[in-house]
Parts: sequence; structure tokens; C-alpha cells
Amino acid sequence: MKRSTTVKLIAILLLCLALWLSALNSFCDQGGDFFSGLCLVTKWMPW
Repeated sequence: MKRSTTVKLIAILLLCLALWLSALNSFCDQGGDFFSGLCLVTKWMPW
């Protein structure tokens, strides 16, 4: 793979991870209890 393709792929994966964590953070803030303590991870998120 070309270097630019690899960089784009990593950027897309990081964006997807950030959006997923943002959605999980919103769910946990509303009082949801997600599996085995994953809501504990989102309390350290700055957003």
C-alpha cells in the first residue's frame, strides 16, 4: 500500500473510534449501564 493510503485509512479508523466513544459517552451520561464497566472509560474523556 502507498503511504498516503495508509495514512488515510488510519485517519478514518481514528475518526470512527472517536465517534463511537462520543456516542458511548452520551449513552453513559444518560444513565445507561454498558456491559462490564465500559462507562467507566468514558468518564475520563475530555468531551
